[in-house]
Amino acid sequence: MKNQRRPQLGTLLAIGAVVLFLATTLGSARVAIADPAGATQIRIECRQPTVPLSPHLYGLFFEDINFGADGGLYAELVRNRSFEYHSLERTHRGTGYHPLYAWDKVERNGGRVTAQVVNTAPLNDNNRNYLQLRIEQPGAVGMSNSGYSGVTLDQGAAYDASLYARTEDWNGDSAITVTVEDEDGVSCGSVVLQGADATWKKLEGVLTATKATDKGRLVVTTAGQGTLNLDMISLFPQDTFNGRKNGLRKDLAQALKDLNPKFLRFPGGCVAHGWGLDNIYRWKDSVGDVAERKPNWNLWGYHQTYGLGYFEYFLLCKDLGMAPLPVIPVGVSCGFRGIQYVPIDQLQPHIQDAIDLIEFANGPVSSKWGAVRAEMGHPEPFNLEYICLGNEEHDTPGVRERFPYFVKAIREAHPEIKIIGTSGLGPGLPLYDLMTELDVYSSDEHYYESPDWFIRNQHRFDSFDRSKPKIFVGEYAAHDTGRRNTLFSAVAEAAYLTGVERNADMVDMTCYAPLFGREDNSQWRPDLIYFDNRQVVRTTNYYVQQLFAQNKGDAYVPSSVTIDESQQGTVSNTVGIGSWSTAIEVSDITVNGRKLDPAGWRVSAGTFRMNDGVYVQTDARVTPAMSLAAEVFTGETVTYTVRARKTGGAEGFLVRFGADRDGNGGYWWNVGGWQNTRHAIEQFIRGDRRSVVVDRPGSIRSGQWYDLKVEHSSSRIRCYINGEKVFDYVAKPASISVSTTFDRAADEIIVKLVNPLLEPMATSFVLDGVKQVAPRAKLITLSGEKDATNTFERPDLVVPVHGEIAVAPEFQHTIPAMAVQFIRIRVEVLP
Repeated sequence: MKNQRRPQLGTLLAIGAVVLFLATTLGSARVAIADPAGATQIRIECRQPTVPLSPHLYGLFFEDINFGADGGLYAELVRNRSFEYHSLERTHRGTGYHPLYAWDKVERNGGRVTAQVVNTAPLNDNNRNYLQLRIEQPGAVGMSNSGYSGVTLDQGAAYDASLYARTEDWNGDSAITVTVEDEDGVSCGSVVLQGADATWKKLEGVLTATKATDKGRLVVTTAGQGTLNLDMISLFPQDTFNGRKNGLRKDLAQALKDLNPKFLRFPGGCVAHGWGLDNIYRWKDSVGDVAERKPNWNLWGYHQTYGLGYFEYFLLCKDLGMAPLPVIPVGVSCGFRGIQYVPIDQLQPHIQDAIDLIEFANGPVSSKWGAVRAEMGHPEPFNLEYICLGNEEHDTPGVRERFPYFVKAIREAHPEIKIIGTSGLGPGLPLYDLMTELDVYSSDEHYYESPDWFIRNQHRFDSFDRSKPKIFVGEYAAHDTGRRNTLFSAVAEAAYLTGVERNADMVDMTCYAPLFGREDNSQWRPDLIYFDNRQVVRTTNYYVQQLFAQNKGDAYVPSSVTIDESQQGTVSNTVGIGSWSTAIEVSDITVNGRKLDPAGWRVSAGTFRMNDGVYVQTDARVTPAMSLAAEVFTGETVTYTVRARKTGGAEGFLVRFGADRDGNGGYWWNVGGWQNTRHAIEQFIRGDRRSVVVDRPGSIRSGQWYDLKVEHSSSRIRCYINGEKVFDYVAKPASISVSTTFDRAADEIIVKLVNPLLEPMATSFVLDGVKQVAPRAKLITLSGEKDATNTFERPDLVVPVHGEIAVAPEFQHTIPAMAVQFIRIRVEVLP
């Protein structure tokens, strides 16, 4: 269905000190001038709630990255339990995987044994490898497993030990002893499993830990002689989340529950695509008896047992009250790893997988896949409402051709299911037009950008067309220097979420990514939660997600902000010209009307020279070529013009401005970038690192002269090509952000304040339209040093602090520096 146009929206952003603020509503700007002292005032229209906030606005995205499943959320303690690991050297050098990975031979009491992995008489067709022990001299012989950086036991806790066994030519005792030993070889608990014979049989028992260990190893031994075949060797804690068999690690699942999430997007991410078509995540491989699931390897460079599979994901959704959002690939493999396409005439089985998944989740027990669900212990449907098609697809003809087949088939078979599409790569949303054409429920967009980008883009959704599909912000994270989970990155994300809430009629769901990072097995940072075998570290970003989810409210309430706008700042500019994989010619360079001679400019890269009065750069291989003026130009507005043409290469021009005397910081205007497909203003964040602040489609022609002009002031950047305005960008510094919502059940106005500045902000508040205000309000504060990071050594360096403040219809409050605050004010609103 089409989305309805939103009603009038309130104002979001307040700016402190001498920073400017643009208060926006749908069709009118509301900006007032404060008193000369520069005080900031926030006025909240308490009886005028506007758009309702989605009941599932905040949720989770789980992808098996950083060992988030096996060795993480999935509670199994044995690594490579079914001997299915194999070499991944072709795609991931140095991983060292092989069928006996994490296993070592054990020979005690004079025993001798040879161990190998074979597949001649497997447990089943999906689980073909198994361990074969040929016992040459009886004693205490077998194998040990190192787990995931050790096997962890808690004293007095019970663990389910199980394995599949089959004997050949056996003599003597067939008992199999399962023990966990600590680093010194001391037993921490054991159990004897009886009943092995000449057919595959599952043997089970309970191991109770007599002592705790963090670095234990599992030891499986026998005293008999002959050939012993073993598979699916498992040690599983009984104390899982909600006590579920084949369940989840309790502390990690609790950390998810504490986020108050309302949906779960799973199982990826790029994992859903696979490295290639033979590696796509197939949900049917992940259901049924765990011994009959078909393991896989993932594109992050390790193996997956699929013990945590689709059934377990659905159970987690049920346990946490989340809407399940399964991600189904659309016949396309990961575009970052050599994109492959399922031929159109072979696409139907992949489409049928999507339809069968809906049946697995919702079908009656009399249906094929509903019966599988029932046999697994859940005859009731899981009430699936949404299905996600694709993930970060590249904008290619192959994607555009295949995607509609899935939409059409699902709508015909299950018109009740809401389809979540994909907007493609990055903030530019290259596939949003296709999603609009297909009229999907919402479109998934992803971005991993600098904290500055998130602060600057709080108004991203203000101008989105409400007749088009809703937006699902399915993956995002602020990447600070060194990809650390700093408080600044969390504050920047909080600022962005205030804009999301203001546009909650357009933005239906949001979730941070990735969710988990195992300390000793990480492929990606930053992550929301870090863990090892014992400890869980909740990052500053975690607490921002938690606070917004726990203090969402039901409807957005308009607010306006008044600040001092009497000051006009100046800007300093070092200007320059360059190119990316392109040869160019430049003439008629001016700043504020004064002509410049580039002959003495500083060249950082490329081959620049004067040629008959024209400044040329002839190396079309350099990325980037750049030449900077030595002079610094200062003023309320600096106008920079240049005449340029492309003489060869792949892209266009780089018009540099706003840099300091040493050429650092500022911006460049990228004309004809990204293989001559887009124009963009990019801001230099740190060193050569840049962030796109605004972009649009555009290209240039070789051999044609272009007149380029940039007007740069402290609050605005305008860019022109041949006199036509290309960009009019409001270039405001970091500023205080505000979101105000109403919680009907509690009769509370929730004021959400974000201060990314290094100074506190004295602020006055006015609550309009209230009959009564409780004298005390709840105050929650997350604040600290800009670079503060929660670590394993200091996991609670920055945590929310709860308190109270005095409030009234008009009150004063100082927002701390580098802080996120929530004020919950109980009110009686006038009729």
